[in-house]
Amino acid sequence: MEYHNLNILQSKFFAHRRDDEETEYWQTVFEHLTNTADLARQFGSNANVADLAYIAGLVHDLGKYSQEFQKRLAGKAIRVDHSTAGAKELVTLCKDTPYELIARLLAYPITGHHTGLLDYGDFTDLPENGTLIARLESDVCDYGAYKTEIDLSALPFPQRLHVRPLNGKLGFSLAFLTRMIYSALVDADFQETETFMRGKKPRGGYADIPSLCSKFNGYLRKFENPTTDINRIRTETLQTCVEKANAGQGFFKLTVPTGGGKTLASMAFALNHAAVHGLKRIIYVIPFTTIIEQNAEIFKNILGEENILEHHSNFDWDSLKQKHTSFPDDSTRNAVDKLKMAAENWDIPVVVTTNVQFFETLFSNKSSRCRKIHNLAKSVIIFDEAQMLPREYMKPALSAIWELVTNYGASVVFSTATQPKLERFLPKGTSISELAPNPQNLFNFYKRVNVVHLGSLNDEELAIQLNNQKQALCIVNTRRHANGLFRMLQGDGVYHLSTLMCPIHRKQKLAEIKERLKNKQSCRVVSTTVMEAGVDLDFPVGYRALTGLDSINQAAGRVNRNMDNKTSELYIFEPKSEFIKKIPCYISQAVEVTRNVLRDYSESPISIPAIDTYYNQLYNLQDPNISFDYKLIMKCFENSKGKFDFETAAKKFQIIEDATIPIIIPLNEKAEELIDELQHTQYPNSILRKLQLYTVNIHENEFEIINSKGVVLTIDGKYAVLNPEYFNDYYDLDTGLHIPESEGGEGIFF
Repeated sequence: MEYHNLNILQSKFFAHRRDDEETEYWQTVFEHLTNTADLARQFGSNANVADLAYIAGLVHDLGKYSQEFQKRLAGKAIRVDHSTAGAKELVTLCKDTPYELIARLLAYPITGHHTGLLDYGDFTDLPENGTLIARLESDVCDYGAYKTEIDLSALPFPQRLHVRPLNGKLGFSLAFLTRMIYSALVDADFQETETFMRGKKPRGGYADIPSLCSKFNGYLRKFENPTTDINRIRTETLQTCVEKANAGQGFFKLTVPTGGGKTLASMAFALNHAAVHGLKRIIYVIPFTTIIEQNAEIFKNILGEENILEHHSNFDWDSLKQKHTSFPDDSTRNAVDKLKMAAENWDIPVVVTTNVQFFETLFSNKSSRCRKIHNLAKSVIIFDEAQMLPREYMKPALSAIWELVTNYGASVVFSTATQPKLERFLPKGTSISELAPNPQNLFNFYKRVNVVHLGSLNDEELAIQLNNQKQALCIVNTRRHANGLFRMLQGDGVYHLSTLMCPIHRKQKLAEIKERLKNKQSCRVVSTTVMEAGVDLDFPVGYRALTGLDSINQAAGRVNRNMDNKTSELYIFEPKSEFIKKIPCYISQAVEVTRNVLRDYSESPISIPAIDTYYNQLYNLQDPNISFDYKLIMKCFENSKGKFDFETAAKKFQIIEDATIPIIIPLNEKAEELIDELQHTQYPNSILRKLQLYTVNIHENEFEIINSKGVVLTIDGKYAVLNPEYFNDYYDLDTGLHIPESEGGEGIFF
């Protein structure tokens, strides 16, 4: 419905309308601005930006006080910039006052509340350049009518900004403050608009942290009377973490060998620490989606599925709804829908997510991602497998973590068996407190593997050794090597694992492997590093191609995991193989450092001193390819006067650098049914989430090779599917997707 009689709009200004409703039911600009400002103040309180968020909320839509916007709202097809006006008004109001810098910072969230945080630019920029300067200098429609309803003379500007600068330099800290304000503003704007347009949604209503802490501690009582030595040590680690939860907020590390119970111990600390300090939530960050599901499942079983948000690319909301037809929730609220809404802003007690999701959120400039940032304030953030923090982005990543701890009331735990030397990336004097009870004693107790360096082995020699083992695991560095070596193994119970197999296929193979190991049947597995983190399998002997010491430690965690033998062997070999063409620089550097460490610590390569030496040497390498801020993200935020490049930083900060293309595999009848649904649906997203279990991601050059063979179908011009007619030729039920010539390519290690 179009409203061409605009006389009714002369004296009343509206922000939103619902379709086919008369103007008396439209929402006024005044109502939207004051509601958003109040919500933004509430959302910004934990981050100590309440007043700044309130100001941003109150002026963010001043441009809607123009007659042009009212005509657009009434149905006239015109473009109107309504986001610049509030920023221009604040900058003008505060010019040559003590609040000039604050106004500049607020201009970013206000102008970007729809399109994203902008680069500052310079005074030569034109409107089409899309910078903040260009927006502030551009002409906008007359919005002066706001003065009849809103008085900006008494805005609650703070006398000073309460931030401690990073390394004495204010720029990065001011930019992070701006992100916090932006997060509170856009979350408030989304929710206020959503409430008007669709009615209030069932957000919140979760158990609070003290209740969840009590529930978790109750669960831990089952471990109070251990009957075996290994369970006794695990219980001591748990109890120590609970006791240290009373410590003041800050940086912590949990250094426990693989199999030592880090998952429960870290969560026990986090919940108790949060309860003591009145913190709001736990953010559990994991590097791989392959281990998110099992950790999230542990927490759901203890704390209740309705209190845990599992947020990663492979999560299937529809399967969750089918799995749980009823949650412990009242009849007017659907817990699954609440979890889906919690994924928008992480407003839930426990979030389990990935490194990619976490860090790219912190450096994104888009409103949809940044909505979460204000909910990181006053939280406990656990980085599981902390050695997997993105090395090329270590400086900006650790700087952001420092901001959360120092200026926004968070505490952080770095949890791993191979603790990196992270202090070097934090301001001088920053301490990281150890939670584990004497880590070296734990390493001594959990010593279940002798690391034996075999020197160079060609594939024939390696295959002979593997064929002579009844049960063995061999992990190599490339998919091509894994494939070639697998085909040299003989006999029953031979397996291959890599990411050329779709997730559900790998899961099926892992179940078979676990069963054969349990039943003492023949079981020899050749794998890429997809096996190294969080896979709960226990082999009597292992082989690992020479790589970084952190990866060797992870591989050792799959050998004699349950300490069934006094000790077992992990054989390290330097591969000589026709299947290896080129090793990427960052692997070859790690190999060289590890070679030195294995020479110096031949008796105890899996120990705290060896690990410390490894990281000291690795981090001291000066090769520019191993730079810790190789995209120069920090340079985007150096200016202490608020001239930042948010958009540029967001484009640069990409943890997964190489673009990949997903190919859907018609593995079984279920996959074929979903593919058929995808061809006929108008709403593909839910089907695509289900199909992720049947998807292999390959690099663009690999896709070009396989696509050139004419075996890939495309649905709706977007979704690549392996043609079922060619399934047997291009998908092997032992090794997965077959890519001619490249055989999977080098440099793909998962």
